[in-house]
Amino acid sequence: MDSILKQYFGFSTFRPYQKEIVEKILDGRDCLVVMATGSGKSLCYQMPPLITKKTAVVISPLISLMQDQVMALKERGIKTEHLSSARNASSAQSIAESGQYDILYMTPEKALLLPSSFWSRMLKTGICLLAVDEAHCISEWGHNFRVEYKKLDKLRDILLDVPFVGLTATATETVRLDIISSLKMRDPHVTVGSFDRKNLFYGVKSFNHSLSFVDELVGELSKYVESACSSIVYCTTVKDAEHIFESLLKAGISAGIYHGQMSNSAREESHRSFIRDEYYVMIATVAFGMGIDKPDIRYVMHYGCPKSLESYYQESGRCGRDGVASVCWLYYTRSDFAKADFYCREANSAGQRKAIMESFLAAQRYCFLTTCRRKFLLDYFGQKCTSDKCGNCDNCTSSKKESDVSREAFLLMACIQSCRGQWGVNMPVDILRGSQSKKILDAQFDKLPFHGLGKEMTANWWKSLADQLIANGYLVEKYADVYRSVSVSPKGFQFLSSCKPDYQPPLYLPVTSEMMGNDENNNPNNEARGFGGLIPAGYEGMSQAEAELHKLLLEERMKLARASGTAPYAIFGDATLRRIALTRPSTRARLANIDGVNQHFMKIHGDHFLQKIQQLSQELNIALDRLPNSQPPIARQVINVPKAKNLPPAKFEAWRMWQEDGLSIEKIANFPGRSAPIKEQTVTEYILEAAREGCVIDWLRFSLEIGLTQEVYKNIQDIVTKVGKEKLKPIKNELPEEVTYSQIKACLTMQELGVSEIATPFNYQHVRKEDENLKETSGMSGETNLSCQKEEQLQNLEFVNGVGDCSRLRNEDAVPDSSIQSRCIEEPVDSSNDLPVATKRQKIGGVLGEATESSILSWLEKFDHGVSLSDLLVHFNGSTESSMIDLLSSLEGEFLIFKKNDLYMLM
Repeated sequence: MDSILKQYFGFSTFRPYQKEIVEKILDGRDCLVVMATGSGKSLCYQMPPLITKKTAVVISPLISLMQDQVMALKERGIKTEHLSSARNASSAQSIAESGQYDILYMTPEKALLLPSSFWSRMLKTGICLLAVDEAHCISEWGHNFRVEYKKLDKLRDILLDVPFVGLTATATETVRLDIISSLKMRDPHVTVGSFDRKNLFYGVKSFNHSLSFVDELVGELSKYVESACSSIVYCTTVKDAEHIFESLLKAGISAGIYHGQMSNSAREESHRSFIRDEYYVMIATVAFGMGIDKPDIRYVMHYGCPKSLESYYQESGRCGRDGVASVCWLYYTRSDFAKADFYCREANSAGQRKAIMESFLAAQRYCFLTTCRRKFLLDYFGQKCTSDKCGNCDNCTSSKKESDVSREAFLLMACIQSCRGQWGVNMPVDILRGSQSKKILDAQFDKLPFHGLGKEMTANWWKSLADQLIANGYLVEKYADVYRSVSVSPKGFQFLSSCKPDYQPPLYLPVTSEMMGNDENNNPNNEARGFGGLIPAGYEGMSQAEAELHKLLLEERMKLARASGTAPYAIFGDATLRRIALTRPSTRARLANIDGVNQHFMKIHGDHFLQKIQQLSQELNIALDRLPNSQPPIARQVINVPKAKNLPPAKFEAWRMWQEDGLSIEKIANFPGRSAPIKEQTVTEYILEAAREGCVIDWLRFSLEIGLTQEVYKNIQDIVTKVGKEKLKPIKNELPEEVTYSQIKACLTMQELGVSEIATPFNYQHVRKEDENLKETSGMSGETNLSCQKEEQLQNLEFVNGVGDCSRLRNEDAVPDSSIQSRCIEEPVDSSNDLPVATKRQKIGGVLGEATESSILSWLEKFDHGVSLSDLLVHFNGSTESSMIDLLSSLEGEFLIFKKNDLYMLM
């Protein structure tokens, strides 16, 4: 299974839940998969047909979505096609019946129209599964209910022994039960993954439909275009979509438009051009929602509140599906919330009407939030969120100003009470603002003492206050169909009873965007847009030359895509391109080993792309074959702790550049992308805070970089024991002058996290010296003897690339190397033998000959979990390390073997 994953998809490891789901499907079990967009749901049904050599039938709601998926799969060398009611597919249908496709997509309409004879012939050639993608469309409680989906249960009676797989990114428990029932699933394996899209920044602001705001929006989009970042703007009306589209064109920005009033051919052309990066901005109505399978979208904006929270999660989920940092903003106006009756017209039953209304109100509450938006989304979908702050939404990254609104709250609640709680918010707001409307005069509300006392505030200001009072439990909302009424809660009564006309107890509430001044409110750039407020351009952690190489390789990928008639992301994704630019592989094996590079790419484009990498690297004067995290070959201790839950973007970015990109503290402090350098001490503190928040830290590398030796570490520990750790200055005063505050803080943080005595370069060099001495006395066999004698000392270290680079602790879930373990069992040795080590070597299967490609492949067949380079050198003891690496590189480049956790395995 691992070899197929690498061969077709280019990855050496599965994402969470994927392997388990594939195994259940292979066992013939029905499955319901509820996982966030971008978490790899599709692979769960794409793997089984490649393993079983049978066809997977996939039901998908939109032709455009199927076309994207078929295009991308063909670029992986997977035999794929789609059938739809809009396609003359007689030839494709006959090919499908003969079992020549790995995956066959079709719309639900097409699936229901196909004769039973088609399904009978398909069963004879072999169907390994029937997958229903976007399965929430089955449920009338879902946000995209489609009648045709509800009828798919008819296929269950035909495909009796075929496992059914339902997949969706958005399904509440009610919707999940409805899917299981509707598809007649039998004891399904249900997987509900995390809904947390950690790489997405969420933000919400109110706005007004002014020309100045649209101009600001165009300026914002232009920044993404300049960085070659794809963006989608979702509009609630065709009129809005056309207005923004025209504004972009006037500004000289190429863009596409997609809405229901366009012809099919025009929509298809617009969709195809966007997919292929012929332009970077798509202005669309919600008709574009699920019909986009582009993984490298960096910015999704909603120009108006969507009709449901599920719709918002689905549409914003188009952003950053490749895991790269991306940004989602929602802009709303109060008029958006008057559309409840319009949305409810879609309902065919009272139950569906209720479901639509509840989901619309959830979207409305999301807009009004002053607390963590990610937590609200996760809670809505039934996922517990242990932290109150995510550190990656507008409410968590900007300090919310609070204001004492006791007088205004008193006026509003007292007015609502005077209206006897029989009206919505509009009535008491109109009273406070002194309206003389017919409704107010007829009800004699103009006689109330509160009439006209709130003229100085706008209607939206009062409505925003009402939303805050509802969120904090002072007011209660009730709904009857699409009509709402607001009344004072017991908590509100308690507040009112403590008030007097000339005195109200303090009541501090957050100041929302609607309660700010117009200038501040209408500027879409007045808050952070993403990680650290930067446009995610993909060049963080790169030198200037590497960033230039990245741009040139981006252009080269575009040329390959156009020549192949496909989308650039289908060649390989942005994350893969970034790894290539950072590592600059010089051989087929090194290129093939990069995550995201598959066999089909290597076969068609591999040699050409390697030549381009070499040529461009030479022109830019940068070295080839850079390790992703190039550090001295010494043992590193990495402590794995839970991921960060509440880390500000700037600190997260500093940690990522240091830990994941391998930049030094000095380079981060003076990174070219900064408006001004920051202190190295500041970077050090950012990294330490990231450690305290749960980020993985390479403590040895960190200690080496800040000069924290074992001696300094022990001195600091002794002084802390003596003077305590409450204040840093007393500790510093007791230490030699050369000991820095950064070293003290690092020591305290390591103690706090339970990091005990760390490994040091001295320890490593000591082991290496013993290794060299042993080789001098024992010849070639010294390496084997050392691995046995030093097992206890080195049992947790793994050797990277076979050159003794003990770069990290072996992961807990790494496949155990049974051949190494067996090698280190003590064997009885004849004391008369002058070469005991060589004798032991022969007992473990050394062949005393040189390896060949065919002999390596034959030997690897015996090991399901693979073997290490040292195993191969022991077995083929007539081969040198360099010749063995050359042979392995050749086999990797041809995708005959692959490497996982530094173990070589057969494809």
